[in-house]
Parts: sequence; structure tokens; C-alpha cells
Amino acid sequence: MRKVLAVLLLLLSATPLVAAPSKPKLDELNRAVSAALAKSTMPGIVVGITDRDKLLQVYVHGYADVKTRAPLTADSRFAIGSISKSFTSIALMQMADEGRFDPKAPLTKYLPSLEILSAFPAMTGRDVLSHTAGLPNYLTDAASSRFVIAALKDFVPAYAPGAHWHYSNTGYQLLGYVLEDFEKRPYPQIIRDRVFAATGMSHSSAIIDDAERQRMTISYTHWSYDNSVVEAPWYEYTAGDGSIVSTAGDMCAYARLLLNGGVVGNRRILSERAFTELTTPILEDYAYGLWVRHQDGHSVISHSGGIAGFSSYLEAHADEGFAIVFLSNGGIDPEFQDWLIKAVAASVAGRPLPAAPAVRHPLVTATMGNYAGTYYEASTKAASARGAKVEVKLVNEKLMLVDSRAMHALQRIGPDLFRVADAEGDTSAYLFSRADEKPDSPVVQVSHGATSYVTENFDTKSMAVTATANPSAIVGHYAYSGPEGPVARVFIRSGSPIAAFLIDDHLYTMPLAALGSGEFRLGDSPQSPERARFDTLIGGRAMRLTLSGVPLYRRDTP
Repeated sequence: MRKVLAVLLLLLSATPLVAAPSKPKLDELNRAVSAALAKSTMPGIVVGITDRDKLLQVYVHGYADVKTRAPLTADSRFAIGSISKSFTSIALMQMADEGRFDPKAPLTKYLPSLEILSAFPAMTGRDVLSHTAGLPNYLTDAASSRFVIAALKDFVPAYAPGAHWHYSNTGYQLLGYVLEDFEKRPYPQIIRDRVFAATGMSHSSAIIDDAERQRMTISYTHWSYDNSVVEAPWYEYTAGDGSIVSTAGDMCAYARLLLNGGVVGNRRILSERAFTELTTPILEDYAYGLWVRHQDGHSVISHSGGIAGFSSYLEAHADEGFAIVFLSNGGIDPEFQDWLIKAVAASVAGRPLPAAPAVRHPLVTATMGNYAGTYYEASTKAASARGAKVEVKLVNEKLMLVDSRAMHALQRIGPDLFRVADAEGDTSAYLFSRADEKPDSPVVQVSHGATSYVTENFDTKSMAVTATANPSAIVGHYAYSGPEGPVARVFIRSGSPIAAFLIDDHLYTMPLAALGSGEFRLGDSPQSPERARFDTLIGGRAMRLTLSGVPLYRRDTP
């Protein structure tokens, strides 16, 4: 399958479209981009480049539908995910210009049905717009539904609004409902009239539904077992945090609004005051639905997005006068993205173009040999000759788990995550951990359920005390059955529980810090508002893991 896919993707072409370049070195840039994309393994991507006045260039690569080999075009429609947040912000700041919305007022002034148990001052619109309200990130079971307001009734903030930054899709869903209550009409109509019409975005919509699905490209994700490309799960979505569908040309028109300080043509869409507030960072370089940073003496406005297999990125270099938009239906190679932004900046400035990155598979995985070795149960490591151990060998390019009776093939579930492939072995997952975050750093630990195994030279003095009285009760595989997941696997690593999330073949591990009464804080930050709770013990094992109000249920499969 992998070889077939490689041949298929190498057949994809990169065709520069639209008008001739109007900036120095764009001819050279066209050749460099076409050469890079011709060798790329991304399923499909469209890139648009604009200056303050007009669209300069569009690059098209890959398929709108891999199965039928229908090619992408400059007008292909993609979901842009979280870039949608800035559209919600702009609509609210327009209402601020009209005297109808005050970002400094409590959000409950505009959404009185929102009730949150808090000992702190009420969160304001400004807090929610800047992700400093302390709200949880995403409630899968209530997303894109006004029920999210009721779902927050039992939420208890961990800190005062404005004290810390924590990204929250939930917050922007609330802001979308504020817009609807102001206008007494649906969010898609509000964004259509206030932003799309004003900027000339005639090929965009603010709803992902079955009708819109027929006009969009097919989106893809990477199957974690073998890295093959498969169609991403499909679901409808209409909310202020990520429901916009657009094209590269339309997104470049939107980028010109940012490049020109809230002005389109001769018409000001936002007042200077409102645009300044929109693009002034509060914490962590985040303003209202936009990241705004200073880089190499320049002001850069940006945001990324991802939903249902789609990926997007917008970056506007305000004082340099250009913006670039990436829209993909199967993931954006970060090295290609970084190179192309630098190449466009060099082209605009008349500097030599940087060298293009080497072609690589979109998913960097360690060689199987990195995992081979002998790992001793942490509690008996001092007497490793007598203690339990896990032995992993590389046999004929396959990873094998050795026990006292037989060898079992290990099957890759995701990066650093494996299971025993045959039904005779223990099919629970094995999580390999490294000395640091680098993908090529040495593997020093293996977690299997409630047991940690470490290498001979691992310093067990650094291991924490297990932060739960009965770790065996909580370890395991939990899932929410909707198309968005999430799926969590709980292990004991270095003596403490962690939750591992596999998202599009990227593995994210987060510590679970015990807070008492069976509740855990999820994440590295002491200020994280995300909470985990295990309950309903059957046979000594928790059957449910509730993540910030979202129920995940134990699965017996790995």
C-alpha cells in the first residue's frame, strides 16, 4: 500500500496559475515552488500569495479526490478550521464600532443563559476573545450546539479571567451565539453579510453541512498503523470557532483586509480603534482570534486551522505588504510551509531565495531499531537480574516482543505506540518514551498499563511517586464514539499517570496530576483548566473517563 501511494503522489503536478508576477524574483519563486511541490508527498494543497492590492499567485498541487484522481484547482473549497475565529472577532468588533458590544463588559450581559460557578470576577468578552477566560478547550459532545452553554454550568474556573492563557474553542462557540443573539439570525448569515460581502469573498460559506460537503474537496488523514492516506471522518459543523469553508483566492482577499488595517478598497470595514484592539496581543502573542508577533523587526499576523482532515494557515506580513495562505485536504508539511514563507519574503525584498527543504515523508517516524533493547520493571531495577523485564528485538526488520514462552510481533499504532499483533499475546498498548522531546533521542522507558519498564542506565531517582492509590483501576483505552473522538490511553510512566492522545498520527502525552476526590488536572501547566475524572468501577477497573465534562468509555481493544 505504501509503495502504491508513493507512486500515486509522485504523479501529482504543481501548476502555477493566475496572473504574471508583479514583484521581483517571482519567476524564480515559481520555478522553485513548482520543483518542490512536484516532489512532495502531500495529498493536496493550494497556496495563495497576495500583496495589499491583488492576488499575485496561486500554486495548486494534488488531488481533490485521491480515489478518482480528480485534481485540485485554484477554486477548490477547503474548511479553514480555527482561522474562522478571527471572522467571529471582526464581526463583534464591528458591533463594538456600532456601540452594541463592549469587549470589557461581562459576557453574561450578552449571553445571560451562561452560568458558571466561579469565585472570580465574571469573564468579559475580551477575556474570551483572547483565550484568557480560563474555559476548557473543546467539549466534543456539545460542540456546535447551544447545549455547550448548559454544559458549562458545572465548570469551575481554575483562575481569575485574564490571569493566564489557555486556548478555548468552547469560548469562541459562545461568542458565535452572542452574535446570533445580537442579530436574531444564524451565524452563517451574519458572517456572510458582515465579512464575506465586505471583502468580496464570494466563494465562501460559514457552515459545514451536507450541501456544502458536495462542493468541498475530500479530506484525508494518515492511518496510524501504516501511514497510508485515508478519508477523514465527516461531520457537520456550524459554530464561531471553526465552521468556515473558503478558497485560496477568497482567503487572500481576507488577508488584504488585515494587510490594509481594516480597509477594503476605499471602504473601512473596521475603525482604526477597533482594528488596533483586534490586533493587539493580550497574552502569549494572542490578540482577538489572531496571533500577532514581531519577527526580525516586522509585524506578523497569523493563525492556523484544522478540522476533519483539513489544514490551513494564514500569515500576513503587515509592514512588508504581503500575505500567504495555505489550504490543504491532508496536512501541510511544516518544513515546506516555513520555507515558502521565507522564500516569499526574500522574493518581495529582492534577496536570494533560501534552499528548498529535502523531500520527506509527511510523517517522521523512528526506525524500528531505536526501540530494541531490554527494559526492567522500575520498582525492581536495582535487582534487574531477578526483576521482571520487557525485551524487544528487531527480527527481519520487524519489532518483536520476547517473553518466557514466545516472541510476538509488535504492530505500530502510532509514533512510539505499539500493540501485540497476535491474539495470543497481551494486546494492551506499549508506550515507548524518550530521553527528551526530539524524535531521534534514545528510548529510555516503556509503559504497559500500570507498569513502567526502564533501561539499565535510567535514573529511577527522578521517578515520581504514583499519584493514585490504585493505578490499575485507571489505566486503559477510553474513547468517545463520535467522529471527532477523542480517544485516550492512560498509562503509568515514571511512576505517575499520563494520558496519551493519538491525533492524525501525532502522539500527545499529558500528565494527570491528582487534585483529590478522584479528580486530576490534565496537562503540564499548573493553570490548566482541563480536568479528568474516572468512575464506575467494574471488576476493579474504571469504565468511564470524563475529560472536562466529555465522557469517554473504556474499550477492551488496544
